[in-house]
Amino acid sequence: MLNKEAIMSRCVELAYNAKGFTLTNPLVGAAVIKDNEAVYGIHEKYGFAHAEVNAIKNAGENVSGCELFVTLEPCSTYGKTPPCVEKIINSGIKKVYIGVLDVNPKHRGQAVNILRNAGIEVEYGILSDKCSLLIEDFIKYQTLKIPYVTLKTATSIDGKIACKTGHSKWITCDLSRELVHKMRGLSDVVLTGIGTVLADNPLMTDRRKDARRQPHRVVLDSSLKIDINANIVNSADISPVIIYTSEKADKEKLSMLSDKNIKVITVSDNAGMLDLNEIMHSLYDAGYMNIFVEAGSRINGSFFDNKLVDKLEAFIAPKIIGGKDAISSIGGAGIDNMEQALSFKDYNITKSGSDILISARLQDYTSCVVEFTKNYKAE
Repeated sequence: MLNKEAIMSRCVELAYNAKGFTLTNPLVGAAVIKDNEAVYGIHEKYGFAHAEVNAIKNAGENVSGCELFVTLEPCSTYGKTPPCVEKIINSGIKKVYIGVLDVNPKHRGQAVNILRNAGIEVEYGILSDKCSLLIEDFIKYQTLKIPYVTLKTATSIDGKIACKTGHSKWITCDLSRELVHKMRGLSDVVLTGIGTVLADNPLMTDRRKDARRQPHRVVLDSSLKIDINANIVNSADISPVIIYTSEKADKEKLSMLSDKNIKVITVSDNAGMLDLNEIMHSLYDAGYMNIFVEAGSRINGSFFDNKLVDKLEAFIAPKIIGGKDAISSIGGAGIDNMEQALSFKDYNITKSGSDILISARLQDYTSCVVEFTKNYKAE
């Protein structure tokens, strides 16, 4: 007898391997049950075949009478590829198990109805919690029209990111820093501030030997203080660089940056702080779904003040820095009383070499998807 949850769980697990490559498409995993064996497929890359098509192909095409598992309701409209429902119907699949239904209300349930009208049995809501978490970034991107934001901090046990002198290399261990590089590589964009660029002259790339892709880089620089020969400026050939600045930016430097293939975008500012909401909408319009924030106290605080942080990756080293003038990880306006403190929806605590990593979700975009999948009544 099939263990439906185990098969769907494996579909989810494999789908994560395409993280960073599907761009604005969701991560999706699928499996064809043929000769009592599960043959898997995932959506590997934006513009390429979807998971269902790959699973059918991997099963050897002759899948008439077989069953299909898929983490997300199959597409029913033409896009970069033909609709998957056509492939499923034409292949002779007899039953389809779906994790969660389409996020878009215009398409939600369409595939279910099309498949059933074609005589294919459909069951949905299989392991919906895991399947919805797989596409949490996609849910936010589709519903709120702004990117999903993960913010990383690396602190001492007393919450400091640098000594009072500004010295910060290194608080966390080698393994933690390598993991940060992996997180960069899984993101569409790494975002930082001019303070970090001036202090550390970073590249903000994934420098692991087995790095499969490089994130685009974004710098927030309201006065365009960036050095024209900064590492991030001189590495635009590695991956694109965008600088957000204000109207008061030096026009001559703007032209010099443009000559180095740096894209400079002007947005509103207030007392030297760029409008983060405007920037998020700009990044959405540019097709970026996942933003990884690696910045200093001020920008971190602004992201929290604007309620833009969806996930926190907090590395904590077993060190104490101390000092009232040492820099804390999160600045900004802060709160007035404990009732206003941000709480986690859920979190995991793991060891990272000599450090601790707390991975916490601050927002929940999945429960609504689980709910409408559970309550959907097919036509």
